[in-house]
Amino acid sequence: MPGRIPQSFVNSLIERVDIVEVVGSRVQLKKAGANHMGLCPFHDEKTPSFHVYPDGHYHCFGCGAHGTTIGFLMDLDALTFPEAVESLAAMLGVEVPREGGEARRVDPGIYEVLNAASKQFKAWLRHHDEAPSAVAYLKDRGLSGEVARDFGIGFAPPGWQGLKTALATFGEERLLAAGLLAKGDTGRTYDRFRQRIVFPICDARGRVIGFGGRIFGPETDGQPKYLNSPETDVFHKGQEVYGLFEARRARNRLDTVVVVEGYMDVVALAQYGIRNAVATLGTAIGEAHFARLYKVVDRIVCCFDGDDAGREAAWKAVNAAFPTLSAGRRLDFVFLPDGEDPDTLVRKQGADAFNALVAEAASVGRYFLERLQIGLDLGTVDDRATLGELALPLISQLPDGELRAVLLRELARLTRTDLAHLEQRVAGSSSRRASSATARSRTESKLATTLLKLLVRRPQTLAGLDDSERRQLLLAAEGTLQEVLRFLAEQPQADTTTLLGRFVGDPVHPQLASLAAEEVLPGAASENDCRDCARRYLNERNLQLLRDDYQQVGTDDAMRRHLDAKRQQTTGVDDRQNAPM
Repeated sequence: MPGRIPQSFVNSLIERVDIVEVVGSRVQLKKAGANHMGLCPFHDEKTPSFHVYPDGHYHCFGCGAHGTTIGFLMDLDALTFPEAVESLAAMLGVEVPREGGEARRVDPGIYEVLNAASKQFKAWLRHHDEAPSAVAYLKDRGLSGEVARDFGIGFAPPGWQGLKTALATFGEERLLAAGLLAKGDTGRTYDRFRQRIVFPICDARGRVIGFGGRIFGPETDGQPKYLNSPETDVFHKGQEVYGLFEARRARNRLDTVVVVEGYMDVVALAQYGIRNAVATLGTAIGEAHFARLYKVVDRIVCCFDGDDAGREAAWKAVNAAFPTLSAGRRLDFVFLPDGEDPDTLVRKQGADAFNALVAEAASVGRYFLERLQIGLDLGTVDDRATLGELALPLISQLPDGELRAVLLRELARLTRTDLAHLEQRVAGSSSRRASSATARSRTESKLATTLLKLLVRRPQTLAGLDDSERRQLLLAAEGTLQEVLRFLAEQPQADTTTLLGRFVGDPVHPQLASLAAEEVLPGAASENDCRDCARRYLNERNLQLLRDDYQQVGTDDAMRRHLDAKRQQTTGVDDRQNAPM
């Protein structure tokens, strides 16, 4: 596990790096005596009040922002402290030392490979014999050459060896490590991206870390519409956001981002001057995405289709966002008309119509309470009690602040309940949730470890579960087990070596390597073993979660009956005799 970065190294780094050079690459500076000044990147201003001093710090006399070179990168690029230190160290070509513990080493050459691939894809879009059909597709979607340039859009031609041949000097192993090649059952390697529009995905520093490829034209041959780079040392699909670097580059001060579904939505909105759209990479927006975006902006607007699937996605977003909604952060929702997505809507109605939808977006608090009231008659005592019991566990996930206070006041009004009673319930719920999580981790540890061992030793045994069971397992799992399941969902052909390679440098790697080295009894780790263990794990998780709900109900008979029915529907077991009283 990576150790601490020595403070002496940090101090030395600040002294050695030229802050004027670092800040000047992001802010237009002018000499002002012994110092430099320019327009502050942290707030909108017309008269320069941002001063950079050669001794290694900066200060804005307008908004009060100040700090060292490391602080500048952390605030401007939403980097963590270690990431900012790594960034500065890379500028000097030095390695970051660690105290006690091994630092995660990423081959710097991987960025060089990915950058070269991005250049090749862009060159093919301009000059390849097969490119006209891709160019015609982009033009038909209304994209200009300027937007294609700003987002680095490229083209992967048909054929299996094009990129492999073009970047042969890097070597096959490095191309595999960068996720540019895939390996077939026979061991032969081939281009991962073929006959697709290619979108480079950049990190906070603008370095290419992966790609997304979109199929175009009527012939898809059963291929997925979107294809992303696999997990690599620098690319983690569940944490990345497409278009964030471009959005920050386009605007001096970004205060709002609009989260849309896909790459084409992001670039189509940019074509119409809406430069603050981003997209997750084929996954539902999760807590990690919200945490990352809230480092950059104070307001997030999630844009979903107005159908049932869109509203279900919005509800999942509420659950993911609540723990991150500390003071000053806003979350709003836009639901598009049926049959429309941001791409089609902005092309039909223009930027003003889309911006009007964003301006009138529903707040998370409003949407939260409206969603929970669906199907309830608040004129009845039972349904008012149900609303309270549905809302309180979620409200307890909110950080203590104004949003939680407002929701509790509104819930008290809707349920005709004393506010002090609800506040006491939320405080108790938070305490019970923490103790329950501790107890649950103890009861699950043996099953989770057994299942993890089976998957590490024989990843292919996951095929013994049907699609529904695999989805349920991924949703129910936590921690390391969930990370392994997510990787195997994206790389179903992975073997033990590939699985362990994905986690090299990760804090969980020693645990996985240890499990892989343990002896397996003859006949163990079969598909039947995996299926049996997974089902027992799922049953335990479902029962434990429902017991948590049951415990929170207290003596409310109506809500207990509701949960009894839910328990039987979910698990097929009438567990009332085991419920805490």
